[in-house]
Amino acid sequence: MNGKINIIFGFIYLAFTALLGPTLLVPQLGKNAQSLNNTAALVEKVREGAQNDFKGTDGPDKVIAPAVVSIFDYIKTSKLSAKGAHVHGNLEALLNIVAGLVLLTLAIPANFKTLLSIMFLVGAVFHSGMLYLGGVFHMYWAYNFTVIGAIAIIVGLIGMGIASFIGIKQTHNQ
Repeated sequence: MNGKINIIFGFIYLAFTALLGPTLLVPQLGKNAQSLNNTAALVEKVREGAQNDFKGTDGPDKVIAPAVVSIFDYIKTSKLSAKGAHVHGNLEALLNIVAGLVLLTLAIPANFKTLLSIMFLVGAVFHSGMLYLGGVFHMYWAYNFTVIGAIAIIVGLIGMGIASFIGIKQTHNQ
């Protein structure tokens, strides 16, 4: 594994994540938008009630009231969707393509290339792959494994930095 597998995987995974965007995310927006609007209306009622409860109070409640209202405003405006999986999937596919191209050019030991190649593959599958399983396919247990992917990607990036330092040959003009 010298980077070729990362390039192949990257293009296939990029096509997969690109297809999942319009086919899975957009149809869910209609159902999610209605649910989000209903939730926003309920949050607004609770926000107004909290604001009225704290009117005219002194002391710590002057600090607590704005904080509570801000929390409800944040909840009301946040949009829960699978966009994060889609964006991370695209990014990690491109990252695999770039890492594969760089690995092909580096003059480093084959076992180091293999390790770096595996780090980026594991990173994509266990990070955005698990985000897809949880966010799009509602297999929420998958979120427990995203940390493996995140760590693999960070280790891979650090490793690529070291490999680039070691393996990029300098040309000397004499």
